[in-house]
Amino acid sequence: MAYRGHSSITIEKLDTHTDNLDDVHKSSSIWHNVGQLFSVSNCTLPHRLLTSLVPPLGFTNYRNVYTDLKVPVLLVTALTATLMYGLSSSPGHHSTTTLPLLLLLLTTIKYTLGYWLAFTALASVMGYLCSTRLTPIQLLSITGYSLTGHTLVLLIAELLHQEDNHTVFFILTTVFGGLATCRMMVVVLVCTPRPPHRLLLGSSLASIHLMHLVFIHFAFMRKKFVV
Repeated sequence: MAYRGHSSITIEKLDTHTDNLDDVHKSSSIWHNVGQLFSVSNCTLPHRLLTSLVPPLGFTNYRNVYTDLKVPVLLVTALTATLMYGLSSSPGHHSTTTLPLLLLLLTTIKYTLGYWLAFTALASVMGYLCSTRLTPIQLLSITGYSLTGHTLVLLIAELLHQEDNHTVFFILTTVFGGLATCRMMVVVLVCTPRPPHRLLLGSSLASIHLMHLVFIHFAFMRKKFVV
């Protein structure tokens, strides 16, 4: 089932008709819907990742906005591993005991999974106030897919490892971070009816999302800030 948020964009939506079901069937339906969110074929993952970097307007093959949690969870996992590597490579973090590793994991999860959930909650509240026609699950998926830019920027920047020159990082942020954020914002904006609300919602979410990328790069990968 698809929801038309715009004449040229199709947003996937789960069938959740549970109003007339008893408690047992409602519970089964809920678990079925959760399973649907993760029932994504592995062979479609590359296309879905590529789609997350392509603005949905003007590209016919990339107008479908996916609503699943498998790809976002994989992106959060990859981002967490990247930040753990960056944090553990700093002086004083080379111990292999359980406690430091656990602290590293908790610290990185706070800025990956924690950020994803908090950012989605903020988008949901602002979307509700701006009458955005997106469900919380759809927003959770859309914001999760937008982390493709974060993951690619940090991975490529670390591979190139330009310690004294941040030009490469900002170019990557403009390209990959900008594309992923742009797609997220286009989807949100076309589902928001009033232009003033679009301006407020779009500028706020885009700024927060890109500033988070800049912060975690300098905090975890370049150790310019204390986390």
